[in-house]
Amino acid sequence: MPRRISRPIFILMIIVIMIAGALIGFSLGYRYVRNQDKRLESLRQQFDEHGSAPFTKDTPNAVEVYVRQQFDTEDIANMLKDKGLIDSTLAFKILSKFNGFDGHYRYGTHYLLPDMSYDEIMVVLTNEPDPVKITIVEGMTYNQMKKKMLDAGMRFNPDLLDAMVRRPYLFTDYSFVPQIEAKPGREWLLQGYLWPDTYQFDINATEQQILRMILNNTERHLRLGDYYERAAKLNMTLDEVMTLASIVQVEGNIAEMPKIAKVFRNRIDRNMPLQSCATINYLRTEDGLKPVLWVLNDDLNKYHGNAYNTYSHDGLPPGPINSPGTIAIEAVLWPATAKVWKGADDYLYFVATGEGTSDFSMTYEEHAEKAARYSQLN
Repeated sequence: MPRRISRPIFILMIIVIMIAGALIGFSLGYRYVRNQDKRLESLRQQFDEHGSAPFTKDTPNAVEVYVRQQFDTEDIANMLKDKGLIDSTLAFKILSKFNGFDGHYRYGTHYLLPDMSYDEIMVVLTNEPDPVKITIVEGMTYNQMKKKMLDAGMRFNPDLLDAMVRRPYLFTDYSFVPQIEAKPGREWLLQGYLWPDTYQFDINATEQQILRMILNNTERHLRLGDYYERAAKLNMTLDEVMTLASIVQVEGNIAEMPKIAKVFRNRIDRNMPLQSCATINYLRTEDGLKPVLWVLNDDLNKYHGNAYNTYSHDGLPPGPINSPGTIAIEAVLWPATAKVWKGADDYLYFVATGEGTSDFSMTYEEHAEKAARYSQLN
């Protein structure tokens, strides 16, 4: 008959097994925590060293996560679970509070990996997502700006953006929007008010978010420059200033802008058509054609009935033809005077030399002679 193990020995064996299990469990747990700490530290270092997220849409197996501006932690947890990145929304919410991340998640587009721990996910989501940088340069049209954003991979609806730029009813809280005149032939009411600058957008930014970021900048610059007060002194509306500035922007170099603005003001005061090549080139650009140095008769005939043709229509065109910069705007508001340009009030013409400068004239005869000469050289 087999000998039975005494009760004390049995209890001792159980205790030894439990201690061994605890030690093994502690060792495994310790290694897991150490490994997680190393992964978290590595993740944080990547953010600190590069100033950007370590994962992008091109990272293998990356999962895109778009945190909307109005999302709270519960919304984020539900989204992560729907994408298969976490198993428990409750655990995510508890750990968010425990780690101090609750309420600190950054909205925008993030990229996560399927094998990430809860802590790693939280670290990524509390860092700013990488933006799409878009530079709107002086003289850029709305359509050119829109194409640049689409080419950079932004995912807005171009038709919806078009509708907002055509009729900016959602943006009347900006001081300059209500005074924009919806004249016949003017398609893009916000064109001219999309301030040239470098912007950082989320790849999934909405149409309204895009425009508000730009218009916030426009509002700030218009206020800082005292442009409203100066326009009133010149008996001009801000819309007229921006329209003329957009023409000045692409008619000559920076140094000549005050003179060019003065010539146009002189022509307006004498009820003469502006006859600006820039407006014809704008129509060509909108038709997908390249701008030209010298206006072609074919274009004058083609666009004869268009209100932006300043050869066949008197006064300013219906609205700005691009986004003018500060120098062009201030050239219109503070054009050249006789103090700095002798005979400033009498100049009515200028012609492109073909070398990036303009040659100014007081009489048509002088202008015609110069135009013929420069056209032969170019």
